[in-house]
Amino acid sequence: MTVNIILDVDTGVDDAFAILYATRNPEITVLGITCVDGNTSLTNVCQNTLQVLDMAGASSIPVAAGANEPLMGTAGDLGDASQVHGGDGLAGLSNSGSSRSLDSRHAIELIRDLVEGSKDKVTLVPIGPLTNIALFISTFPETAKKL
Repeated sequence: MTVNIILDVDTGVDDAFAILYATRNPEITVLGITCVDGNTSLTNVCQNTLQVLDMAGASSIPVAAGANEPLMGTAGDLGDASQVHGGDGLAGLSNSGSSRSLDSRHAIELIRDLVEGSKDKVTLVPIGPLTNIALFISTFPETAKKL
């Protein structure tokens, strides 16, 4: 039996490995990936995520942008992770990027639609800042109960 998941990421090097693992594991079905500002800017996070999915041969997985700043304070209040992940989030390994486009929905709308559209249980796997998750729960509390 496979586990259906939605990843919520701030794709730096660590998240790239998690995406590769999840997409290549036959016991996991990645329904979608949502992005949040964290290890690097939201723009970099989204591009890194698309690029990693391309490398994994999983370009059919929808990717949506979410929160580009925390709910309280401002982006960068806690510093950045460039000393760990490099300025682009992938330790300088990012190339020209992906030819794919992001899903037009906001991250929390993608989560809602994937959960509501699945006949099976969906597990939300946040591995970045929890801003998208907080927004999702507060905006769609009834759908959140289905997780």
